Amino acid sequence: MTFDVQKNLLNLLALDGISGHEHKIAAVMQQQFSQSAHQVWQDRLGNIVAQYGSRSPDAFRLMIFAHMDEVGFMVRKIEENGFLRFERVGGPAQITMSGSTVRLDGEHGPVHGCIGIKSYHFSKGDERTQPPGIEHLWIDIGAADKQDAARMGIKVGTPVCLYNPPQLLANDLVCSKALDDRLGCTALLGVAAAVEQLELDIALYLVASVQEEFNIRGILPVLRRVNPDMAIGIDITPSCDTPDLSDYSDVVINKGPGITCLNYHGRGTLAGLITPPKLIAFLEKAAAEHQIPVQREVAPGVITETGYIQMEQDGIPYASLSIPCRYTHSPSEVASIRDLSDCIRLLTAIAQIEGQQFPVAAR
Repeated sequence: MTFDVQKNLLNLLALDGISGHEHKIAAVMQQQFSQSAHQVWQDRLGNIVAQYGSRSPDAFRLMIFAHMDEVGFMVRKIEENGFLRFERVGGPAQITMSGSTVRLDGEHGPVHGCIGIKSYHFSKGDERTQPPGIEHLWIDIGAADKQDAARMGIKVGTPVCLYNPPQLLANDLVCSKALDDRLGCTALLGVAAAVEQLELDIALYLVASVQEEFNIRGILPVLRRVNPDMAIGIDITPSCDTPDLSDYSDVVINKGPGITCLNYHGRGTLAGLITPPKLIAFLEKAAAEHQIPVQREVAPGVITETGYIQMEQDGIPYASLSIPCRYTHSPSEVASIRDLSDCIRLLTAIAQIEGQQFPVAAR
């Protein structure tokens, strides 16, 4: 059966799952992996792992992964008047918070709400132009008082997600919350469908990971169990084709996935990735042989599990493929289904390479 990229992406985008609350996405990933994988398991932290390809203990072990969680919020306090105070989980763009619609995972089912904003007519001076800090914000779920909010199934600790049902735009683009990283999760499902009937020389492990947006280390228990010879992460990267970023880099939507040369945390280089040149050349060669467009990226301010996985064991050859995305960590991220399809094609081509052809030397 042909894998429907758009349908699978839209199905995943309809689900909510902030860090530590990825169970809805995990259930879908596990169910779909179970249709074709040799074995599928979930570790105690919530990561989903699916094994494909060779079962030989001597086979080259390639791990490809993407994270299931999205940025969002958590209820911190319920006011007596029923309004909810909250904290960020991960890094949702603070400038977009006021006026955003949200969906809470209440005990009795989903509860819709919005993040309040001071009425424009009564705002003065900077209040009309400057976003307030999170300590001044609240969520309105329509509750009459604190007891009413409790009856609706809302408690301290209730997870909150941005709410923006996906919309298809022109030129193969999609707009939604949580494209970071449901794009990557969809890519994993696409690779699983593509390799189902193939005889692979390598042992392939597809991993849907947890808590990337919170601590970037949720995948580490899987890494230590799988013990891969090489790992490839799939995530997003800012697309620089918008008026505000057009002079920053050449990474743009609809030109293929990005191959990361360098990324690191925006507040310093305490964690990040410098991809070995041999791995960059390996990915570019595979892309060229299959006529798949790719782009090189250097992205300070972007950090994923790449910052920690490569330091495990005796050092793991590690690469990152990034799908260009506009308006990252906002309620209205925009990315290309065409780029996602090209990412799936490239990963599927790589999975079919014989183990001895993979570069494993340091540089």
